[in-house]
Amino acid sequence: MTSLSDPLSANVYVVGKNQAKGYSCERISHQRHLDALFNRAGESCRGLYDELTGGKPSPTRRNIDGLSRELENTAGAKVLETNVICYSTPMSADLRLEKHAGGACLGTEIFAALLSFGTPKVIVAHGAGTRQVLSKLLGATLPPVPHQLCSPVPTTIAEMSIFVIPSLAPPAWNNWHDWSGEYLARVANAVAAAV
Repeated sequence: MTSLSDPLSANVYVVGKNQAKGYSCERISHQRHLDALFNRAGESCRGLYDELTGGKPSPTRRNIDGLSRELENTAGAKVLETNVICYSTPMSADLRLEKHAGGACLGTEIFAALLSFGTPKVIVAHGAGTRQVLSKLLGATLPPVPHQLCSPVPTTIAEMSIFVIPSLAPPAWNNWHDWSGEYLARVANAVAAAV
């Protein structure tokens, strides 16, 4: 999801593990889906999301929205929100089920293709599962998810500054929401220095 008409112009990717909400292909046309991805022909990523969810964003979506606003306002970031596995399951644990094996594999290939087309200056990876998959995909060890308020320090891989933060999705979010405001402000300041 992005408000940019050219998603490859994003300099900051906010990356989760995989999206929880999917939709049936019968709900919208392929052309409308593509138009929404590129915010063209009167369509937008957010407009489509709001339509498909009845205008009721999930708690995770609200948290991602807040982080993206912070990054845009503090760092002047051009944000693209995506997942390291671009494939929907109600719970990320469902990715281990045999019926989702093909989708999970192709979903990771979609993210890898995105990185091959446009390398962001910064990736903000939220959650331990995201960290694990991204580490494997990049062939590098990323730092552990912080469990207390600290100063965010990026890891540099292939000219990208990668920040690993706690999950923006409940229930893991519930373990750190008390210090999330201060920490995400620190992340935005660190991202500003990296872009």
